[in-house]
Amino acid sequence: MRKMFRLFAMPATLISLRVGGAITAFAISLILARNMAPAEMGRAMFLMSLAILLGSLASAGIEAGAVRFVAKYRHDVRLDKARGFIRLNRLIVCFVGPTLCIAGVGLLWSRSLYGQTALDVALVMALVTAVVSGFLRVGAAHAMAFGKVIRSLAPSTFVRQICFLAVLAAYISIIGRPAALDVIGMFLVGNLMAFVVQFVWNKRLTISIDGGDADVSDWREWMQYGLLLAPTLLFVQYARDLTIIFAAWGLEPEDIAVLGVATALVAFIKFGVAAINQSITPKMAMLIAEDKSVDLRELINTSNHMKFWPALLCLGLVMVFGETVLGFFGEAFQGQRNILLILMLEPLALAFFGPAGQYISLSGRQRALLPIALIALVFMMVAINVGAWYFGLTGAAFGVAVTWIAWSSYLAFYVRKRAGMDLTFVKTFADLIEKQNK
Repeated sequence: MRKMFRLFAMPATLISLRVGGAITAFAISLILARNMAPAEMGRAMFLMSLAILLGSLASAGIEAGAVRFVAKYRHDVRLDKARGFIRLNRLIVCFVGPTLCIAGVGLLWSRSLYGQTALDVALVMALVTAVVSGFLRVGAAHAMAFGKVIRSLAPSTFVRQICFLAVLAAYISIIGRPAALDVIGMFLVGNLMAFVVQFVWNKRLTISIDGGDADVSDWREWMQYGLLLAPTLLFVQYARDLTIIFAAWGLEPEDIAVLGVATALVAFIKFGVAAINQSITPKMAMLIAEDKSVDLRELINTSNHMKFWPALLCLGLVMVFGETVLGFFGEAFQGQRNILLILMLEPLALAFFGPAGQYISLSGRQRALLPIALIALVFMMVAINVGAWYFGLTGAAFGVAVTWIAWSSYLAFYVRKRAGMDLTFVKTFADLIEKQNK
């Protein structure tokens, strides 16, 4: 009984953290929508997305190799190299972070000469938040390298959101309606609280290798590995923040608020699709390594059914209840059900075209993801802005949907061409019909 509890404790805790974080993020969006003017909310969402996105760039992506390199060095008893990797990660953030802040302060000073300081203070605060977010990313990677999955994910996935929600609720109850500057300030506080929690946890982990010289002679290999993975991680992990930032170039702040809320709602369905893909990854890796194509086909078919039909059901629920749900956020969000329906094409595409991204990574072809991800980033930027310029909010939403359809379909096409395996729901459904006819 105890063994079974240990087996399910970790996945259950991870799912609880992710679901709890998603629910908290939804609650934050709802509170902001009910207590802010749409334009101010749009500016606040842009600033928060900017802070998170720049935080992912502050480390230059070097922390992506933490699990690979630190675990290897600890196994080989090369603690000097493990120390070197960890310290270099921190030094990069320490260098890039102040550079961002100095650039922001310079922008504030130069624009103040012309009397244009409306959002510049908030921008500088977003840059400071980006530095803290960068340290959170590095700390999460280090915890993962020591095998502490919960300690890795909890600070940024759950603790940050809970702290932000608590500070936001206290501010509104005591002071009143916040402005964009107030919100980014509270978001900074939430990040700082999460960083303190992470620092205390990680200090206990790294104490085992602290002390002694640090060897950074492998820095080129570390940087190359991180840069290879960075575009893919940026596109997949920060798609919502990229959407808001790109859309801000062509939409009014009021429309950004609507797009932010709509993407947050769709993220719940997308989370379910991604969770199923993650759950089959270990077994999928084993079957690929053992070249068990029949078992792999069965696993993919099962996961495709688990993803596509619920996603289709969610599309129907959005058609029926989408307007009602958006009404909870206020009058400015009513009549925007079509935005939700368009954005629902994203999880549907991910479910329909199958786990191609995982297959490419697990089969040793991860280098192929680099150019695809770079093209996808440019494609998303162009598609969202062209759509926004010609068709407003609806066009921007179509730009997002088209990007994800193009991404998912191309990955499936690549696997079909290079590995001869059809991962799409078309093949899954054809196999189901064939099985029924036997």
